[in-house]
Amino acid sequence: MTTITKRDLAHQIAQATGTSKLLALNIVDHLFTAMREQLIEGNRIEVRGFGVLEVKATRPKPKARNPRTGEIVYVPARRKTHFRPGKDLKNALHEVRE
Repeated sequence: MTTITKRDLAHQIAQATGTSKLLALNIVDHLFTAMREQLIEGNRIEVRGFGVLEVKATRPKPKARNPRTGEIVYVPARRKTHFRPGKDLKNALHEVRE
């Protein structure tokens, strides 16, 4: 498995659209900035064929235990991101690859 960076994505977009690498990198950067801002505001992002990104709240845990010391600690409620793949992505991931 390889790691794909924003720069790699921008390079693929530049090749596919025939634009410059710098323009594609700016577009990718602005896209992720806009997505980050929307998630921080608590909005749901739905990309048809890809999936849904949303923010979910966790419940506080008043009796969590520190495994190293055994001390009981309070863990406050927080928000976490959740990704649910879309139908097309889910089907593509379940196909057998050779």
